[in-house]
Amino acid sequence: MSENQEKFNWEAALESVEHGEMLSKEIGFGFSDEDIVELAKLHKANKCRDKIVELLVDCNFITEAMDFAEQNYEAYL
Repeated sequence: MSENQEKFNWEAALESVEHGEMLSKEIGFGFSDEDIVELAKLHKANKCRDKIVELLVDCNFITEAMDFAEQNYEAYL
């Protein structure tokens, strides 16, 4: 991902959309390791949970989406 995407404000971006998958194209359907960590932190803090799972599924990060949905964050934090 580009340098700008590494500094992406996930919480603000997720709050600005109705559905998580609305961000998929904007981020190029991919995540850096740091992005996944940040999304795990947000999900664990009960922020934008549904949108995070929607975004992960739309970008084909199914394992991560399932782990987050089951509140299994150990591999990411």
